[in-house]
Amino acid sequence: MSHQPEVLEMRTSDGVLFNVSLKLAQQMGLTHNWLQTEHGELRSSDDDDANIMPLDRVSSEIFKLVLSWCHAIQGIQRSADEKTRLQQDRDVFDNIIRESNASDATIFELIMAADYLNIEGLLEAGTQHVADVINSCDSVEAIRARFNIMCDSEMDN
Repeated sequence: MSHQPEVLEMRTSDGVLFNVSLKLAQQMGLTHNWLQTEHGELRSSDDDDANIMPLDRVSSEIFKLVLSWCHAIQGIQRSADEKTRLQQDRDVFDNIIRESNASDATIFELIMAADYLNIEGLLEAGTQHVADVINSCDSVEAIRARFNIMCDSEMDN
């Protein structure tokens, strides 16, 4: 008989250990896959790391934002309507970004973490946020200035 824990230990790339409720962790496709494949049952082992899920591509700073998003999504009544659900995801994302005063670099890391962790709603909300920022720019030069992108001719100098 398989016994799943109520809390999953997760270690970020910078070595910080997080105890995440299983219900919250299951919002992450990567966690779901990890539990179902190699770690369907927690192991009794002398190796303390055997039951810790490694998050090799996510720093603790970014994982805290991921967890904030997961907590917020878990705490709202989800709409059955796809369009409304996408708007809910975007609203939660925008609130987290605003509250954390996240830089563009942090937003991009958060999007990469959402992709790695397989959190579809967070990934869609993050990429839509970036698309909205790009759409608010009135020229290619404004986009380059906003995201600190050098022109090819500037790179040659």
